[in-house]
Amino acid sequence: MKHIVFEAYAMTTPYVGVGEFCRQLGSRLGQQAAALRDNHGVELHFIVPPRLRGCFGKDVRYIAMPIPLRHLLAAWPGQVDLFHMPHQYCLFKSLNCARHKLLTIHDINFMYEKKGSKQQRAIRRFQRKIDRADHINYISSFTRNDVRKYFHIDLPERVIYNGATDLSGLRAERPARFSDLPEGFLFHISSLRPKKNVALLVDMMRHLPHERLVIAGDWQSGYGQMLQQKIAGLPTRNIVMLPNVSEAEKAWLYSACKAFLYPSLCEGFGLPPIEAMYFGKPVFLSTLTSLPEIGGKEAFYWDTLLPLPMAERVETALSAFSPAQKSEALKRNAARFDWDTCARQYIQYYLEILGV
Repeated sequence: MKHIVFEAYAMTTPYVGVGEFCRQLGSRLGQQAAALRDNHGVELHFIVPPRLRGCFGKDVRYIAMPIPLRHLLAAWPGQVDLFHMPHQYCLFKSLNCARHKLLTIHDINFMYEKKGSKQQRAIRRFQRKIDRADHINYISSFTRNDVRKYFHIDLPERVIYNGATDLSGLRAERPARFSDLPEGFLFHISSLRPKKNVALLVDMMRHLPHERLVIAGDWQSGYGQMLQQKIAGLPTRNIVMLPNVSEAEKAWLYSACKAFLYPSLCEGFGLPPIEAMYFGKPVFLSTLTSLPEIGGKEAFYWDTLLPLPMAERVETALSAFSPAQKSEALKRNAARFDWDTCARQYIQYYLEILGV
């Protein structure tokens, strides 16, 4: 029997991209675990917080490890044939006993967000993570090309796209707490970190006084609190702030909005725009990093990230948008990114690495 260990601790941050990635991929791998064991002699193990033991079903094994004891895991005594670090921010960074180590790289956003000595420290840390790996995969071609631009990598590698959840099949009933929210709004959802560039959307809404923008995310961060102050100073009063939402609430928001806005400065992939496309909604994106690769030709793009040109682009594009003509094309673009396909490609990569 061969043993694969998957570090799934990021599930403790469900509203962040790597948390969603671990949850979705882990769930699909758990569904295939019995077949992997029976057909290939491969056993799956997941490192999880103790409270999440059992989250991927009964066909996998769990290493329920409290964070304060994580340093003990480096000397794990069991047999490990492959250790998968599903993102570059893993708390558990190494298993000394692992014969093979796979690192999934989502982005190198620090090259865009940090400067000077902070950037140099981040570069050194990232290179050490690469040096610990034997195999690499990236979540987009952009990420692969970006990493190759700044780092030397002489390892087996490939691109495996993330999936994106199709929430359009959920019952999109208006949640009770949204009873006063009329349909036909503009929508943005994210972790509300500086790289998401939400402050620019706030400034843009000065030029769209007849529209309403709904923003959902974590407002307790320093950036979230800054946004609250910025919104309070708007003369237009046309922005609605929502805290983190459930999957069912998110499904209703996508179904009820008229367009989804995402002017992010740096993304390794970008899940929310694809989720919106599953509903056939027009999506407005920046032209930066991975977003043109993910949005494809069906998305609308802001060539200039300034409030007035952005507002004009939204007005012009929405006035010409025909749901009857465009919605199906948007859904087809979204369908390129499927979690079941993603999991099958990871399983194929695992088996190739193990020589099974």
